[in-house]
Amino acid sequence: METATPSKTPLLELTPDESLTPAALERAAGALARDGLLLRHGVAHTPRLVLFDGRLGAAQVPLLEREPAALLLATREPDGEPSAWEVALLSSLLRGSSLLPLQVRTGRARLTKVAQVGPACEAASEAVLEAGGSRVAAGLVADVAHELAANALLDAPVDEAGVPRYAHRRDQVREVAPEDACLLEWGVGEGRAWVQGVDRFGRLKASPLIRVLRSWGGKAQVDASGGGAGLGLRRILEHSDAVAVRVVPGRATEFACAVDLGEARRRAAHPKSLLFCLERG
Repeated sequence: METATPSKTPLLELTPDESLTPAALERAAGALARDGLLLRHGVAHTPRLVLFDGRLGAAQVPLLEREPAALLLATREPDGEPSAWEVALLSSLLRGSSLLPLQVRTGRARLTKVAQVGPACEAASEAVLEAGGSRVAAGLVADVAHELAANALLDAPVDEAGVPRYAHRRDQVREVAPEDACLLEWGVGEGRAWVQGVDRFGRLKASPLIRVLRSWGGKAQVDASGGGAGLGLRRILEHSDAVAVRVVPGRATEFACAVDLGEARRRAAHPKSLLFCLERG
């Protein structure tokens, strides 16, 4: 399974959103600099960073519609800073490094059969309980893992002409071709669980996430044009505290989620970071 090539650039430049106050910008700049990320005004061809309160919704749609999509980083700390773990996630995303923290011991499963998805999700859920996480968190992790695995296994694969191989007949598929296998990874560390799905096709765009945000807070609807994955993406965002996606067109999509280990149930309204990065070859 191919992933992005790590960048050798020691420092990364991002353009801060104009809405940041000078005080907020100074605090954010300090937090980002600790991970080698430099904020710069008006730098062309750099990722655009938007720091916000983490309340996702339709207001963020124009930010994701930009080319490239803006990186949405929550300022969840009491002093208005982004959290250290989310800054580290952002740094890893932009540097081409693993989206799962290095200190997190991970389990993994290479999936080619639909029947393998359930046991892998149960293993991810069990890892949460073994680490002292709540049963609520274990259930959410299993749900996130299932959606990531199903999307990578059934929605991502296409033939040489770009036609989906399995998405239009999800209910009938029992096994995919060996070359269409996906990878599901999971682990627990730093007070949260991590789950990642990886496919070799690199087809995911920001548009499905945009559709989810447009309907955020309202009744969820399935968009059949994308293989029926709309409801799954919504559940992923609702359950997760942070989502990071790296897409290398034609090569790989890496979709990682962080889920808090606590008891809190109604997590859709909790602060969230949404970091979507489309690599340019």
